[in-house]
Formats: sequence, C-alpha cells, structure tokens
Amino acid sequence: MDRRTLLTSAAAGVGGLVIAGCVPSPAPDYPPQSGEPFEGIGLFPSGLASADPTPTSALLWTRVSPRLDEGSGVEIDVEVASTPNFGGSVVWRTTSVATAATDHCVTVDATGLRPGTTYYYRFILPALDAASAAGRTRTAPSGGVERMRVAAFSCQRLTHGYFTAHADLAALAQRPETDVDLVLCLGDYIYDTGYADGVYVPGRDDPVQDARTLADFRSKYRLYRADPNLQAMHALYPVVHVFDNHDGLDAPGDPQAGAALQAFSEHVPVRRSLPGRIDRSLEWGDLVQVFMTDQRSFRDATLPEGGILGTSTAAEPAILDPSRTMLGAAQRDWLIDGLVTSPAQWKLIGSQLMFWPWRTVPRLPGQPRGAGTYLNLTQWDGYVAERFAILDALEAGDVRNTLMVSGDSHVFSAAQVSTDVDDPRATPRVVEFGTGSITSNNADENRYPTDDVTGPFLRSVNPHLRWFESERHGYVVLDITPTETVGEFRSPRTIRQPQSSVDVLRRMRVRSGAQRLERLS
Repeated sequence: MDRRTLLTSAAAGVGGLVIAGCVPSPAPDYPPQSGEPFEGIGLFPSGLASADPTPTSALLWTRVSPRLDEGSGVEIDVEVASTPNFGGSVVWRTTSVATAATDHCVTVDATGLRPGTTYYYRFILPALDAASAAGRTRTAPSGGVERMRVAAFSCQRLTHGYFTAHADLAALAQRPETDVDLVLCLGDYIYDTGYADGVYVPGRDDPVQDARTLADFRSKYRLYRADPNLQAMHALYPVVHVFDNHDGLDAPGDPQAGAALQAFSEHVPVRRSLPGRIDRSLEWGDLVQVFMTDQRSFRDATLPEGGILGTSTAAEPAILDPSRTMLGAAQRDWLIDGLVTSPAQWKLIGSQLMFWPWRTVPRLPGQPRGAGTYLNLTQWDGYVAERFAILDALEAGDVRNTLMVSGDSHVFSAAQVSTDVDDPRATPRVVEFGTGSITSNNADENRYPTDDVTGPFLRSVNPHLRWFESERHGYVVLDITPTETVGEFRSPRTIRQPQSSVDVLRRMRVRSGAQRLERLS
C-alpha cells in the first residue's frame, strides 16, 4: 500500500471534517549495506515447504546449498511417508537435480496420494548420506467435509521486525483443535526494498536495498526464507501463494518484473492452471472452494491520487469508469463464473488488496452508486465498476456464503459488502476479513492517529465496516464449518524481539446464509 494517511477526527456539523497531520517518526540509523547477495547456511539453507494440495497430490520444495554443486548440479532424493519417522511407511519417492539455473531450488509434485491425509516429507542428499528435517503436509479432502481451518497473512518486510506471528501460527499445530489445514499468502512475501518508512529493528538486516536484477531478487528470497519462524510455519502447513507489488510486480510493464517473476517461480511453488498465470482455485471437499486472484498482472494503470482526504469521484470520474479493470476480462469472467456456479457451501476469495470501500467522504444525495472520496486508488476503490460486476453477479444469482481474506493494507478489518453499501436494506454479498501485516509498518510505527480516533470516524462514513484495527501486526484464521465461519484475528504483542506472547484481538462470526458479521469476543 502506498498511501498511509489517515484521518483523525470528524467535526460536528453536516459534512464537517477536521484533518490533523501525522507526527513523523524520527529517522533511525540504518546500518550500512554491502550490496552483496545474501546466502544462508547449512545443507538446506531455506528450509522446506509444501504448497497447492489437491486430493491426490502436493507440491514439495526446498533449496540446496550451492556450495555442494561442483558444476553439474546436486542430486536430491525426495520421500513422502505416512509417519514422521519414515520407517517402512514411504508411499512416494523421486529423484531430482538442483542446479544453478533455478538458484538450486527444487519443486516436485508428489502424486498418487490419498485425499484428506496428513503426510510427512523430506529431502535426501545421497552423496552425503544426509537428509533434511521432516516436513508435514496435507492433501485436500474430497466429498463431505465438516471443518476447515485456514490462515491468511501478507506484508512481512524483514527489516521492520521479527516474524513472531509465524511462530504463533506454527504453534497452532500443537493442538488438534487449533491446527490449521491450509495457509494463504496474499503477497508481499518479500520486499524489493530493504530499509524504508523510518522503521528499523536492530538485527533485522538486508544487504540489498533496491532489488532490480535476478541476483537481487534471489537474495531477497534466500534472506527471508532463512528466518527460523518462517521456516517453522512452512514445515508444518501447505501454503497457497500469490504475489503483490513488493514481490516485484506492481503493474504490467514494470522493468524489474522479469527478474522478480523468475525468482518467484524458483523460490515459491505454485500449481499454475495456465502458463504465466497464478490465479487458480482449490477445493476443500464440498465445504470450501478457494479462489486466488492476481491483481497486478492485468490491471489498468492506477489513477492519480490527490488530497489528504483522498480522491473524489467528482474530481476523478474515471474511478467509476466501467471499462477499467484490475483483473483483466478473462480472469474476471473466470472468478465470477466460479463463484456463481461453485457447488461448495462456502466460497473463499484470496485478494491481495482490500475489497471493501475505504471512503473518507460518503456518497452525497443525488450522486450515483459508488460515488464518494476514496483513500487508496491502488486497491479495489480505483476499480469500482469491476467490484460492482462481482457483487451484482452474486446478487443476481442470490449467491450466499462468499468470504474474502485480503492483505496489503497493513490493517485488520472486518466488513460486509453489498451492491450498495449505503442502503441498509441491501444484502451483503461478500464478507471480508482483512489481515494486518506480519511486520510491515502501520499506524503504530508511523505515529499515525490511533484507532480510538480513526475507527469511529471510518465506521461513520463506511457503514459496511464492522471492525478496524491499525496499530497491531499479525494474521487471521478462519474456522469454517457447515453452519458458520468464525474469523480470529491474532497478533503478537511485539515484533521487536524474536519471541512474543500473542493476543486474540477480535473474533467475528458469519452464520451460513446470513452474510452478516457478529462479534463474538
């Protein structure tokens, strides 16, 4: 997200607004940067990971130390077993070669597995008679499913803090009632820039400031994947990834996009439905169908923004232009058709960007649907007609139980979005759970106005907004059953230390068929 200006209060009187400026953070002393690519330690310096499970398969990934390569690559065996000790329980194996052409990353597709089953996997270096630690993954179930727990996260600039949220997410695996089936990464897994925004946590260093080349982006992934908390999370859960702007692609035509996307394809396992595409869906039995979208590759240019209040549709009518697209026609049609025809009880959209209208001035009498003043035109507020296309299709088909998890904004939020958010009689069609950032700067670090001021104001002009929190970091977990979905917003108390206790900030429920949020705690 590029705009971080928030309002501080609303004055008494019709439409009266008082805006107070933000107090800038004192600039920290950033350490010097070598500019040399980062390289981890150990035989498997980036850990291991699984991704994109189907009922019969899962992608498995690791990276081998380049120091083992004498020029022809490094042979590596992969095993999948039904027990964590692998003794007599190996059900699948293959051999691959890690080469410099892919930065010594290896992705294999373990096939022929059983639906809804927990498996363990490892990578073996036969030349050294050495093996990685065991990872755990899970295939998607088929048929009737009574429960799915899915976590979502985004925005983890390493220099802004420790990944204590990932340590908490990994710890949820210790108890069956809190264990997680699937994790969605909504983008900004790495940051193309190192130090930024006047925020720095000592010990969280990045040798490359501005990633432009393939070597630069590979360095970023090696650095981030060396983090022990991130490695612990990946070792326990299958993750479904999409990229966002800080992963290196802001919009079509970005000069560094080729290098960024190559490094992404090497270091992030993705099951692509079409070459060059990352939008895809995943079914979790008859309970949930997940739709992951790509909101960077096919978008029209972001509209110019202006003013501390944001940009009004009167000043920039193109906000409402029906020809503008964030998804591109093919992806939009795929998403709408998938949502309308899905046999799953719940539909879950993974959105890199915030969907709910983030207005600072509401629609005034006589203005058309969608009018108002919007804070951030990079997100869906710059593509209002396309948002309406999705909502109107859900309305026309009376499609219920459509959920969304969104990232990028660095704030927690919960909203219920209808075809007309200013009409209290309208049925919400999308219930959105917005996740805060893992570490990336928010109102707390930037000394923006606090939630006791911004929250009431934003809710007063955005009646669809049910909860807003901009001072904490963390992630969201959805507990989905046939009767309800409960969203839990989890936040470590600090990201400035390697360990932290964790708070549950809020729990919100939406009952099946209701499409409206209720506060639980």
